[in-house]
Amino acid sequence: MGKFVTFEGGEGSGKSTLIQNLRNYLDEHKVDYVITREPGGLKLCEDIRNILKYSTEKIGLRAELLLFSASRAQLVDDFIRPNLDAGKLVLCDRFFDSTRVYQGYAANVDDAEVMKITNFATAGLVPDLTFYLDIDPMVAFKRKGGQDKGDRIEERDLSFHYLVRDGYRAIAAKEKRFVVLDATKSPQEIVDQVIEKLRTENIIE
Repeated sequence: MGKFVTFEGGEGSGKSTLIQNLRNYLDEHKVDYVITREPGGLKLCEDIRNILKYSTEKIGLRAELLLFSASRAQLVDDFIRPNLDAGKLVLCDRFFDSTRVYQGYAANVDDAEVMKITNFATAGLVPDLTFYLDIDPMVAFKRKGGQDKGDRIEERDLSFHYLVRDGYRAIAAKEKRFVVLDATKSPQEIVDQVIEKLRTENIIE
C-alpha cells in the first residue's frame, strides 16, 4: 500500500511552488510517485472544476459542496486508490480538508455534516499526512498580485478568506496528520521541512 499526502492552504499560499519543488526532489531521488489535484485530475473532474471556478450561474451552497464531493469520489475511485494499491506515493493539491473549511467552516456548516458527505465520497480514505501552508490572506493576495479574474471562490471578500484560515487552523489543532508550515518562509526552507517530515514518517528514504 502506498502513502497518501495532501497539501492545503488558502489562495496564494504557495502550494503549487511547494509541490513543484518537491517533484524535483522526488525525480532526482527516483521515488515512485504521482501528483494530482482537487478538483480535477481526470477529465470529468476537470469539467466539474471549470463549473465550480468559472460558472456565471449561481451555485447554491449545498450544490457546491456536492459538486466538489462528486469530483472527489471519481478521483478517489479512478486515480488515488489504484495508485495507492500499486504502492505509489500519491501527492494531492487539496483534498477534503479544503471542503471542510471553504464549504464548511467559512460557510457556517457543521463539520460533522460535511464529513458525512465526505466519507461517502471517499469511502473513508484519509490522507496519511497533510501539509498546511499558513499565511495571512492579505499577504497572500498581495503576493499573487490580486485575485484571479472570474474565479468564483477567489473573488469572495477578504473576510471569507480569513474564515478559511481560521478553519484550517482549527482543524490542524485537532488532526495529528496535519503539519503546519509558515508560508512566509523561503520556498527552499519550506520544501526542506516537507522532505524532512516525509523522511521522519518513513514515507520516503
